[in-house]
Amino acid sequence: MNRPRFIPNPDTVMPHFQPILSMDTQTIYAYEVLGRYTGPQGVRSLGPFFHDSSLSMEEHISIDRIIRRKAIASLVNAPENTRLFLNLKPNWIYHFRQRPEQLPTLRFLREHNIDPSRITIEITEDSFFDDIEELARVTRTYREAGCQIAIDDVGSGFVNFDRIAYIKPNILKLDLELVKKCGRESFFQEILRSFAVMAEKIGAFLLFEGIETREEVQIALSLGARYLQGYFFSPPQAAMQNPDAFRPILERQIQQFVDHALWQQHADLRAAEELRDSLLTCLHRLSDCDAITPGAADAFVHPFLELLPKMVIRVFLCDERGYQWSSNFTRQNGHWKQDSDFIGRNWAWRPYFLSNIVKATHQEAGKLSAIYTDAHTGKKMRTYIYPLPGNLFLCLDLT
Repeated sequence: MNRPRFIPNPDTVMPHFQPILSMDTQTIYAYEVLGRYTGPQGVRSLGPFFHDSSLSMEEHISIDRIIRRKAIASLVNAPENTRLFLNLKPNWIYHFRQRPEQLPTLRFLREHNIDPSRITIEITEDSFFDDIEELARVTRTYREAGCQIAIDDVGSGFVNFDRIAYIKPNILKLDLELVKKCGRESFFQEILRSFAVMAEKIGAFLLFEGIETREEVQIALSLGARYLQGYFFSPPQAAMQNPDAFRPILERQIQQFVDHALWQQHADLRAAEELRDSLLTCLHRLSDCDAITPGAADAFVHPFLELLPKMVIRVFLCDERGYQWSSNFTRQNGHWKQDSDFIGRNWAWRPYFLSNIVKATHQEAGKLSAIYTDAHTGKKMRTYIYPLPGNLFLCLDLT
C-alpha cells in the first residue's frame, strides 16, 4: 500500500535555528536554518518531507522558499552580525543556470535590505548528474553578490572532489557519522585529518556538525575545526539565542584541548630527546665516520643494530634525494632480518621525508616525524632521521 503524500500547509511552515559556534570568538557565529511545521502533534521536522522522492522538485522548492523567506525576514530585527546558513540542493541551484540573476534567495535579501555577507549558501552533498561547470557558474553568482559558500556532508559517501574544486567553498561541513566513528576507530580520524589538510590548502574552514559528546568536541578541535554545531550545544530552536550563551562551555572545552595538545607536544620533544640519548653511543660513532660508499652501506649499518633500543623496528640508509643505499633491516621476533630488495628505492614521495631531511640537515640533529600509519604493516609508527657526513641519513622506524 502506498503511503499518502504529505505536503505541509504553507501557513504552518516556519524556520528553526541551530547555532554554529566559532572557536576563535567562543560565540555563536551563525545559525543553520532548518524547516519545521506545526501539526496535530505539535512542531515537527520537515526532514521527511524534503527526503520524500515521490514529491516533485517544485513541491520541495515551494515549501523551502517559504522557510527561506521567513528566515531572511527574521534578520531585519536581529543584531547586525547575525548570519544564516541556508541549505540548497545542487539540483535546485542548477535549475537557475539560465537565469542566475533571478535566484530567489538574492531577491529575498534585496526585498528586506539584508547584506548578502550575512548568508552562507550550504550546498548539500547529494546526487547531482548535470553539468558541474554550470552549477559552479550559478554558485559564483551567490559569491559575487557577497554570500559565502559551504559544502555540506563532505565525507558522507565517496567525496565529490570535482564539486569542491569547481565551487571553491569557504567552508567544508564534515559529516557527523565520520566524527562519531572517530570515537571507535582511529582510522576515521586519519580520513578526517586529510580533509583538514585539504581545507587548509584551498583556504577553507572546517565546520563539524552533529556534535553530541565532549569526546566529539575534542576530536573536532584536534582536527582543526573552526566551527562546531550539534545537540551537545543546542537543538534547533524557534528563536535565536544570546551570542555568548555557550562561551563558558566552549572555554572549558578549549582549555581541555590546549592542555592535552601542549602535553602531547612536550611528550614528543621528550621522546625525541630520550631516543637521542639512547642512541648516543651509536650516533657518536656515526658522526665520526668516514665517507660511506653505496657498496659499503650494509657493512656500515650492521655493527650497531644490536645497540638500538627495542622501539626501533626498522633501519635503513638514504641519501638526501630519497634513494635508499642500504638494505632494510627489520626486527622480527628479537632478531634482525636483512632485505636487500629495497636498495635503490626512492622515498622522497613520502609526505614527511624531504621536510624532515631539510630540518635534520639545518639543525644538525635527529628529527622525529609525526605519527603515521605504515602502509605495509598497518601499524602506527614514526621515523627518526639522523644526518650523517656526505649528505646521507640514517632512518629509524619506531613503534
